[in-house]
Amino acid sequence: MDHHFVGIPELTGVPRVAVVIDVMRAFTVAAWAFSRGVERIVLASTESEALALKESRPDWLALKDGAPAAGFDAVNSPGLLRSCDFAGRTLVQKTTAGTVGALAVADAPLVLCASFVVAGPTARFLKTKDSGPVTFIVTGEGGQADEDLACAEYIGRCMAGGDVEAAPYLHRARTSRAASDLAGGLRSGYHPDDVDLCLEIDRFSFAMVARREESLTVLRPVAVPDITSSTR
Repeated sequence: MDHHFVGIPELTGVPRVAVVIDVMRAFTVAAWAFSRGVERIVLASTESEALALKESRPDWLALKDGAPAAGFDAVNSPGLLRSCDFAGRTLVQKTTAGTVGALAVADAPLVLCASFVVAGPTARFLKTKDSGPVTFIVTGEGGQADEDLACAEYIGRCMAGGDVEAAPYLHRARTSRAASDLAGGLRSGYHPDDVDLCLEIDRFSFAMVARREESLTVLRPVAVPDITSSTR
């Protein structure tokens, strides 16, 4: 199956099926947020928009890249997010790459956001939809981020069926520039466990689907049964 792998600057037109990849860390964080009880994630185009959305709905929370800042309730770190209780809340997320990529393809008929922690469920979801070729948006480093490309290629291989060894793809991600920057403390809003948490393959059993809801682009988890459990 001839999938397409593009960076955000290379996007032309609206793909039929888009999978937006941000391993370190937007869509690892999004998956953790859902695991901590978040009901939906609203993707914002700017920090100002994120704060405005939060201020207009006092029960909403806001998250951004970088160091903690006034008005924001969390930062883009799975290690810092994993102990939070967000049961039933709506989270507004704004990041440097991941949310930008998702908003760039928000008008596509089917949009998923993914990272290694939901890679297997994402592949199974796409197979159930008989989606055909997928446009993978590699959000980091202008489309050159090897951790994102490795994750995209892994999902693509899993869609083809059969057993796929995750280790080579995870090794590429662990030795990527983003992982080195995180491990070296070069990014703000960082927890020492972030790299390891970003490389936990299939930690969660859901895929994450982005859809237009009125004027907003909203990410929600969709449960995806394991192949073995669905055939019992």
